[in-house]
Amino acid sequence: GCILLMAGALSGCKGSTAQKEPAVEEILKAVQEAYGEDYLPDTDLDETALSQMMGMDLDSVESFAGQMPMIGAHPDRVIIAKAKEGRGDDLEAELTKMRTALVEDTLVYPMNIAKVQASQVVRHGDYVALLLVGAVDERLDISEEEALAFAKEETQKAVDAFEGCF
Repeated sequence: GCILLMAGALSGCKGSTAQKEPAVEEILKAVQEAYGEDYLPDTDLDETALSQMMGMDLDSVESFAGQMPMIGAHPDRVIIAKAKEGRGDDLEAELTKMRTALVEDTLVYPMNIAKVQASQVVRHGDYVALLLVGAVDERLDISEEEALAFAKEETQKAVDAFEGCF
């Protein structure tokens, strides 16, 4: 594990460097590393997936990296996007719209409701991320509040990883 940690430290995403324009892939990697085994997305999303499956308007996107799991039972998805110059607001609106659609999707498995509700859209300048990710809460007979609290803590790991890249 030591070597991996070194590589992570050298990739420039952890800690502050003068260069504040990380590649979207770097941010995605930081998010992956924050979860280790609990990171469920395993399939890269391309423009077609984003625009057709998720109804995202890519006009404002300069670059993006995203993943979701192949297995439909997991709602997880991580999308890190960098907006074109001056289009950060548009991009944030697009990802917020996508998050709202997920939250309002009544077909979400009951076990995933807390995770979807805990998802966040975070922004740093021209970078915007949709973070719906985290460990599966395997406890049974827990209250909605407990489930949501767990999911929020899990989501926060991704938020911290995202913020740590700037």
